[in-house]
Amino acid sequence: MRIALQRSNAARCGICLFLTACAIAQSNKSSTANIASCEGVAPVVSACWHKLDAGPFSILAPAGWEFHRLQGIDSFVGEFAGDGAVLTFDFGRYSSGYFKKDKAPAYLIAKKHIGSHLAKVVSPRTPGHGTTGAYFPKVAGRNSLCIWGKELSAAQQELVLKMFETIRFGGPMPPFFLPLPPPPPEKVP
Repeated sequence: MRIALQRSNAARCGICLFLTACAIAQSNKSSTANIASCEGVAPVVSACWHKLDAGPFSILAPAGWEFHRLQGIDSFVGEFAGDGAVLTFDFGRYSSGYFKKDKAPAYLIAKKHIGSHLAKVVSPRTPGHGTTGAYFPKVAGRNSLCIWGKELSAAQQELVLKMFETIRFGGPMPPFFLPLPPPPPEKVP
């Protein structure tokens, strides 16, 4: 009985080792496929995309894209640039109204959930003639996010719409955007 139990345990161990080896081999194979797709034709959201962290939100982008902070007045502003395209963003309490002129039928307008937040996504029916953007009206308390690119080619517009799908919220506000402390009280004689 004891020998049969030892053989049964050894067989289970062997099966576990075999399955682990198969999983590792499959993982290595899919990693190689993802790397090959990065060097191929059209980029898709894959392992070759990297995270661009803007603080209160992040976005995935193909290699070569960069994040730049810009000077804002009453909100946190910046841009993501790469592949000849620039996406400008405005994050704060007053970050709305950028797409009020973008109306159907010249624009495709969709309301959808991206990363558990409701977003209005707009894009011109004729690429290269207008604004491609996303507006998230309620994120991080009373803040909203508006992100857009202008006059994007058909390929850039397709890429940017895929990038919008990867936006996620939850990081800290940059320190330079936090409100300044109140001024010291005036001295009364």
